[in-house]
Amino acid sequence: MARFKLTIEYDGGPFVGWQRQDNGLGVQHVLEEAIRGFTNEVVTLHCAGRTDAGVHALGQ
Repeated sequence: MARFKLTIEYDGGPFVGWQRQDNGLGVQHVLEEAIRGFTNEVVTLHCAGRTDAGVHALGQ
């Protein structure tokens, strides 16, 4: 199993936070789907820190 480290930044305005949620769009969901799009594999991301709804990230 390959492992990768990502350092990302995003505008948190449209998101309900980092974590995948049933009640809205989470950053985790968007990234997992993007990775699946170019690897054709289902992935689960693990994050060292999370954000709340509407919070931006720089170097997460």
